[in-house]
Amino acid sequence: MKEAGSLLVEILENQKVERVFCVPGESYLSVMNGLQDTSIETVLCKHEGAASIMAEADGKLTGRPGIAFVTRGPGATNAAAGIHIAQQDSTPMILFVGQIGKEMYGRDAFQEVDYQQFFGGMAKLVVEVQQADRLPEIVSRAYHTAMSGRPGPVIIALPENMLTESTNNKPVGYINRTSSAPSTNDLAQFIEEIKSAKNPILILGGSVWSNDAAKDLESISEMLGLTILTSHRRQSFYNNLHENYGGDLGLGVNPKLIERINKSDYLVLLGGRLSENPSQGFSLFGIPEHNKRVVHIHPGPEEIGRIYKPHLGIPCSPISFANALNNALKGLNTKPSSENQINTNQAHEEYLEWGNMPLEAPNSGVDLTSAFRSLRENLEPNTIITNGAGNYAVWGHRLFRFSQFRTQLAPISGSMGYGLPAAIAAKLRHPNQTVIALAGDGCFQMTENEFATAVQYNAAVIVFVIDNEMYGTIRMHQHKNYKGKYKHTGLINPDFNKLAVAMGGQGYTVNNTEDFMNIFNDAKDWTSKNNLPALLHIKTGSEMVLPGKRFNSL
Repeated sequence: MKEAGSLLVEILENQKVERVFCVPGESYLSVMNGLQDTSIETVLCKHEGAASIMAEADGKLTGRPGIAFVTRGPGATNAAAGIHIAQQDSTPMILFVGQIGKEMYGRDAFQEVDYQQFFGGMAKLVVEVQQADRLPEIVSRAYHTAMSGRPGPVIIALPENMLTESTNNKPVGYINRTSSAPSTNDLAQFIEEIKSAKNPILILGGSVWSNDAAKDLESISEMLGLTILTSHRRQSFYNNLHENYGGDLGLGVNPKLIERINKSDYLVLLGGRLSENPSQGFSLFGIPEHNKRVVHIHPGPEEIGRIYKPHLGIPCSPISFANALNNALKGLNTKPSSENQINTNQAHEEYLEWGNMPLEAPNSGVDLTSAFRSLRENLEPNTIITNGAGNYAVWGHRLFRFSQFRTQLAPISGSMGYGLPAAIAAKLRHPNQTVIALAGDGCFQMTENEFATAVQYNAAVIVFVIDNEMYGTIRMHQHKNYKGKYKHTGLINPDFNKLAVAMGGQGYTVNNTEDFMNIFNDAKDWTSKNNLPALLHIKTGSEMVLPGKRFNSL
């Protein structure tokens, strides 16, 4: 006989969970006790929102559910930030929530929350474990649900007195992701059509992807002369230096890329949904009817035709599709048409030009364009870059080039505060890779307390706090809509350098562009020697709103 909390830990061990992220609570003490006698690392966070973000980021990195534990009531509501990210980003994740004792239900007891009502609109499944013997069944269902179709978050509520019940039940074994392949007819139709298409373009998105699938897609693009684009914040799904890469669809997109999409007669959506940001506010073509031949390949059948009427809809795993298509095209000895290859080469040249073109610099402070270009030329290809939300991120998306899979972690949900917790999760997952978190001054202060978590767990991340003393994105919209009225967007900030030191890490202040690379290299050396995080307080001034654009030019 064992406590249900210990059985749950054994189930997670069988799923090869390496770490969980949590803020402790008395409602799941039995699980905390079980975690003491296990190989699973428990990462104690400062806030439940950050714990859920770390779990979401870990799910992005592995393709398997990231795991977080929080307590009942306010612990669960605080964790909603990560759940919303997981839902919009299609990330597999399981949030275990402590719950009040079963005998207290319906009395508005201390910290009582109806989790179905609270999380029901964001999670794929919200379920409560009423009997200890059903833990293996329910966790198995949660894993299958989180990973199947369009992946997403699952909430499991754990009543406090259920966790202390004794059980003889055994933990469920390892659970694989289910996968579906394209039908023979769908694949044959697709091959026939794309081989005769003029200027075909494939937009890669979603979350069901792998390094092997990326290699398959490189081979496919070479055989077809196919231009490959990545969706918003999915740039590391495809080698940006490959000659057939045409850029990413997101914020601050290259106008020439939109022109290419408008001219394409065959558009393939692989894995993604072409949601608001990559579709430029759902403006690329008509909804639901349009004049494009759109092929939508998605693991969730419910997403096909949800917004755009497809010419051909193929419900299957993007990984399986890429593998099947690659093998089929090789068997046909496929060669690209000269016209398509010329167009694809031009698209790649335009992508490189977009990242290299001269841009107006600020009159004072650090020029992010120059700084990030210098950094781009000196980073190892496996460097992981994370960011949250804010105009500062547009510099990173436009200027950095990702050549290895899963080296970009960024929320398509636009969640501020994401960069630091995601970087911590990435560094714990890949301790031998450089991990850089990009954050604006407003963005960083959403989760800055997790810098102390990085210190505690020797997550030697490097944090860039890009300080323009304002919520820059909101100021930009104020300028566009209410010119001259900038109330409630200015920030009075702490000395972030000293804040990092106070928490046990190292801090640096960067006042001008010329010092940026030397200071970055010093920080990188320091983190490597001390196995602790460092922070660069980058003072940019407030005149630049986007790459090459001043506020007064909007």
